[in-house]
Amino acid sequence: MPQFIAVVLAAGKGARFSQEQPKQYSHLAGKPVLARSIEAFERHPSIAAVAVVAHPDYHSLIRGWVREHGWQKVDHILAGGKERSDSTLAALRLFADRDPQTTYLLFHDAARPLVSQALISRVCEALPAHPVVAVGLSSADTLMQLQGSTVAAIPPRAAMRRMQTPQAFRLDLIAEAYRLAAADPHFQATDDCGVVLRYLPQQPIHVVDGEERNLKLTYPADLEVLERYLSADARAAVPSAAAPAEAGAAANDEPQGRNRYLRAYHSRHLRALQLAQLDILLEIDRLCKRHAIPYWLDSGTLLGAVRHGGFIPWDDDIDICMPLDELPRFAEVARRELPPHLFFQSPATEPEMRLPICKVRNLNSYFVEGADDFSKSYSKGIFVDIFPMEPWPSLPDAVTRRLAKQYCRANAILHAQHTYSLRAVAELFYFGAKRCLNKAAWQLLSLLTDKKKYYSNTLDNSGNGNRHLRATIFPLTTISFEGHAFSAPADADRYLRDLFDDYMQLPPPDQRISHATFFSVRLT
Repeated sequence: MPQFIAVVLAAGKGARFSQEQPKQYSHLAGKPVLARSIEAFERHPSIAAVAVVAHPDYHSLIRGWVREHGWQKVDHILAGGKERSDSTLAALRLFADRDPQTTYLLFHDAARPLVSQALISRVCEALPAHPVVAVGLSSADTLMQLQGSTVAAIPPRAAMRRMQTPQAFRLDLIAEAYRLAAADPHFQATDDCGVVLRYLPQQPIHVVDGEERNLKLTYPADLEVLERYLSADARAAVPSAAAPAEAGAAANDEPQGRNRYLRAYHSRHLRALQLAQLDILLEIDRLCKRHAIPYWLDSGTLLGAVRHGGFIPWDDDIDICMPLDELPRFAEVARRELPPHLFFQSPATEPEMRLPICKVRNLNSYFVEGADDFSKSYSKGIFVDIFPMEPWPSLPDAVTRRLAKQYCRANAILHAQHTYSLRAVAELFYFGAKRCLNKAAWQLLSLLTDKKKYYSNTLDNSGNGNRHLRATIFPLTTISFEGHAFSAPADADRYLRDLFDDYMQLPPPDQRISHATFFSVRLT
């Protein structure tokens, strides 16, 4: 019985990609390119196991993906080497004890994230009869063979193919080809079929049809092409408006069914929203660096950077923090230097917003949340949240949490809409007095205790009363988020544990939801 094992090759640096991290860790529609490649083989019923070859620096990240997605077939994460052939050799050493006549290895470039289930099936179906299988795609262009800088030959286009992966081999054949290659002092390899062709020339290499969408990510612009393929997939998955009445009636029985078009819209446009928010963050980062204004990634954005290398796949906002005493300076810099479509929003610039935080909004867009008040005219564009942070009193954690929670609850009730009634009047006095007492106690204790040890949100926005040791935040460091380096707390692990406890544990699927009710990335 043949056993098919996928080997996803992800150890390369991708020098032509021009990003700080290897291209296979770039995000494509909210998910790392490498994760998409792994998932394609994880899902396929013919694949028995998946091995990933990657630089050791990324092994813990990949293991986190395995836990996050519940992958069952990813049994091994291997270290690659300097050359591409080193990755193949690592896999051959790992599977050397398998039955060489019934084990088949499918080597796939991690930078081809849209390999389809149909293409994997074509390779697997060809393998028992053809021990070596390549994937080829016809060329629409006439190809030429060069000698130096001049044309030496123009091969017939019908006989030419563009090589893709996966490339598949019976274990004994690929192992023998590499054994012979090891004895050749002039050995150079760019792909495994080339090794078989050179060192086992008597072995036929069968070719199955490739696919245009099985594009290799080589340059940053290729991401846009891959995104378009995924957008087309999402559009195809949206239920047709012309569906039978019976299906529509059945779907309309539940709230989830009635909201199916809005959910499909969110899914289709989420990545465009994330990229628009990333553009805002890059502008904030540019201003802060130019004027030496400290800030750092916070909450779900920091969690996404650590756990996913970018956005949490279902997240639709960006959170950063900034010291309260630096906000006036940032506000002035933002007023002068932000592009015209971006606006610094704060309680001072738009009092009707009635939130104790600041935002940088994109005025050419729209973002609706459940708590938005449409009787107010404050700006409602796509945004990045900026949370003011300040020193906290060195009191027992239970005391600060209790005071902060009581104050914030009273504040929230007082700011909620009320009908005119005796109860509303009673609440006004009760919660108004409670807010004043808690704030007075907070201010008194802040005067009487040291404020050098802890740092957290301002009292108005402290929510659950979470606080951080100052040494957890400062001195600031950097972290990679969506391929860019942004400011981060000194100890991201401790910072996230303060907020989420076991932050590597994913929430249940029904809690993986976004904040937006509706959004439009760009208005014309």
